[in-house]
Amino acid sequence: MPKRALISTLGETPSVVTEAIDVLIKDGKKPNEVFLITTTDSNSTESLNLLIEHIESYYDNSITPIPRQLGRSYEDITDIGSVLEFMNICCNKLKEYRDKNYKVYVCIAGGRKTMSALMTLAVQFIGAAEIFHIIITDKDLEKKSNINYIRAIKSNIKELEMILHPKRDKIIIIQMPFIGLFPWLSDIIKKLNNELINNKAVNDLVEMSNLFENSRITETGKLFKKIIGGLEFPPEPCKNKEFLKASQIDHHYNNDIANMANNLINRFSFICGAQPIEWGGSKGVKISDNDITFHWKNRSDVVLGLKLITTAKTNGERNMIKKELENFLNKKK
Repeated sequence: MPKRALISTLGETPSVVTEAIDVLIKDGKKPNEVFLITTTDSNSTESLNLLIEHIESYYDNSITPIPRQLGRSYEDITDIGSVLEFMNICCNKLKEYRDKNYKVYVCIAGGRKTMSALMTLAVQFIGAAEIFHIIITDKDLEKKSNINYIRAIKSNIKELEMILHPKRDKIIIIQMPFIGLFPWLSDIIKKLNNELINNKAVNDLVEMSNLFENSRITETGKLFKKIIGGLEFPPEPCKNKEFLKASQIDHHYNNDIANMANNLINRFSFICGAQPIEWGGSKGVKISDNDITFHWKNRSDVVLGLKLITTAKTNGERNMIKKELENFLNKKK
């Protein structure tokens, strides 16, 4: 049975999260994890802390709350920086769960309207099992659901639980239909990079969405590219690979360097070649100015280095390569 996760936006009304959990449990879809995303203003932070404690105790530690707040400077989503950060967090978490084969349910009832709109876009990009909104029909309960009221009564466990876990007839669940674009994202990125793609549907979609016009990427397209560019997709395989010969390397450990370079080129489809670089320092994988460097220790405990030639075109692809190489290094210990 696949694991399940609830992703929920959060503002000053923590009850929408527990209501969403209770609905999923009643429908036989109890989540293993609840990912909570919010801003850093004091009321949202208080709602977040309340939920972390309540979810763990009320559900007997059977559901793990995973909190995530925007950067310290973002108490609200009011500029392009906060939009990009919020979208990158949402898209990467959705993709992480997708990669782990989780069933993902998304609640957009909490937080600012902007958060709900952006989360809906993220689901449109990456996909999910369900996305839904929650409406509290009881006006008195709706007023009491705000953290400003809860703050005063939270020591009254009975009243707190009545607010956080209302009867099913006091809320309405609105399911929202969507079509995920995930299968097309790779081609969309190519199009925005002005590469030729043989997919008329994607070509038409990109132009109809005002991402591309007159053979040039638009400002909206640049914003879309920044959001999607942060996603950790596997890069395309190399069309050609160039292996390194020990005779080409002017170094005392030329055989070690050539062997490692060719090992990496053979092992990873996205590594097309490698160049020796300055040796010494500490082992690890680094990304600098779009370059990926790889340092390791040979049997003589000397740190050697390579600059890798890859097919990565976005920060997300480079980050994925970095993780793959770090896993490779860790297994060599």
